Amino acid sequence: MSKQPEERKHPATGLATDDDFEPGFMLLFAVRLKAAFKGFAKLPEGVEAPDPVFSRSLLERLHEVEARLLGEAFLKARRTARWSLGRVTLDGLPGDAPRHADVCLLAHKSGAALWEVWLAAPAQPFDAARWIGWLDAEAEDGLVARLRRALAPINRDIAGEEKWAGLYFPLTVLRTPRDSLATLVGRHGPDLVRLLFRDRSSLPFKAELVTEELARDYGGHEGRLMLLARRGALAAQGGDDTEEVAPPAGLPPRSALPFLVTLELLLLERAILQHLYERLAHRMPRSVDELLALKEEVLDALEEYYGAITNATRFSDAVTADGEVLLGLGDLYDAVRDRLDAVSFAITTRYQKRMTLLQFWLTVVFGATEIGFIASGIATWYYRTGLGAVLAWTVGASLVSGLALVLLLRGKLE
Repeated sequence: MSKQPEERKHPATGLATDDDFEPGFMLLFAVRLKAAFKGFAKLPEGVEAPDPVFSRSLLERLHEVEARLLGEAFLKARRTARWSLGRVTLDGLPGDAPRHADVCLLAHKSGAALWEVWLAAPAQPFDAARWIGWLDAEAEDGLVARLRRALAPINRDIAGEEKWAGLYFPLTVLRTPRDSLATLVGRHGPDLVRLLFRDRSSLPFKAELVTEELARDYGGHEGRLMLLARRGALAAQGGDDTEEVAPPAGLPPRSALPFLVTLELLLLERAILQHLYERLAHRMPRSVDELLALKEEVLDALEEYYGAITNATRFSDAVTADGEVLLGLGDLYDAVRDRLDAVSFAITTRYQKRMTLLQFWLTVVFGATEIGFIASGIATWYYRTGLGAVLAWTVGASLVSGLALVLLLRGKLE
């Protein structure tokens, strides 16, 4: 008589489950708003009104995490605002794929913004290759392509263009109610790293690489794993994380939200710096006043970068420091500073040129006037009663001497 497999149960609730994993995905798309954002005027075709209960629950969870991590002072400053757009239905996909996407917009006062697209998939067996395929931005009829097509009209309204030129960054959220995190990592460690990198190659990773990436874990509590790479991030929750045994249906687990908030702020940093660099690199104002206004704008934005965003994320120095390196924020910041130095040099140079021109014309005017006075004195001695002749000598001498000074000094000026 064959032995039946032992029924596995959730370590906290003792309830049996049929599938091992509950995957979810928060897709983040960077966009640049063309004007101050005050809310969505209308829903584009294919986007349904947000589910009020779900939308309220998600926004309340995010607000609670932001208040705890960033502080009420940060929220009251209203540097960022989150707006719920609605729900996009995803038809024609396999049964284990997400059935809909809930979309929000996180807007920063600088004009940088992020589309937040949350996709919750049904419980299913572990399959990194399947999930990597869902996250593929190049697949013509994949999840990302469908979402971009659905959001293209509203993206055109708020950003002025339908194309998606900004950074695409996915956060994979993985829950396993059955197993402890140690069991998950022991069984699927290399595939977790493959999912983090979104690597579609069939070649196995070196054991040293897998060990190194798994060791770079930002989850500070038992039962939580948080990994960060250049192309994405991963947050896994094992059954031994009992803070929130079963999150409400469709919502991301509470344990992943601090990581999500940190990633969003890092991506906003990057979007702000990228905009500043393009602003400085592609258009150099001609007048000194415009240069000064541009420098003031850049300095204000850089102050926001260091003060409002970077300092606000110091609840996790490791995530912030590594994220700045992985996302190239340090290099972008240095490039912006270099461009700003070029603006400062242009301001100084053009101001000096302006002063030199002013001195040149003052020299011409005063020199010509002085010579005119001398000529008027001589003319008065010759033409004691001829006022017209005196004026003619005075004006003529001034004009001739002025022209001579211009011709003489122009070569020196150039």
